[in-house]
Amino acid sequence: MTYLIFQLIVWSLLLYLCHRLAHIVPFLWKYHQDHHLQIYKQTNKGHHWSNYFLFFDTWRSTIDQWLIEIIPTILLCLVFQDFTVFIIYYVWAVCIQERVEHNYRFDVYPFLTSGKWHLVHHSEYTKNFGVFTPVWDILFKTYKAKS
Repeated sequence: MTYLIFQLIVWSLLLYLCHRLAHIVPFLWKYHQDHHLQIYKQTNKGHHWSNYFLFFDTWRSTIDQWLIEIIPTILLCLVFQDFTVFIIYYVWAVCIQERVEHNYRFDVYPFLTSGKWHLVHHSEYTKNFGVFTPVWDILFKTYKAKS
């Protein structure tokens, strides 16, 4: 159990860093900006059959998801030689993420950095990069309180 907690901590740091890089590296931003545009275009976020195949919203948003979340998660699991984190990620991405990540009515901060907390990131691109936890935003001074 301790090893899994360690993996989850390292994984949350990795996703924080990848998300931050997606705002800095032009190649990554080319795809990540579509994710930022999609939340304003869609009114009915939620579960869709294509999520099972890790396809989200549009081709660009899907490439973004693969570049900054899925591939880094797989690589981390290969390093740890344990795919438990990927199973957790898959359940999150397929069943939960699109229902809560951009839902302004969802607020379980500080337990989870989705909903209102994550939406701050969409209005201020230099804040709240954390996926799951605000710890890295606090440590790296990119934290901003939710509106």
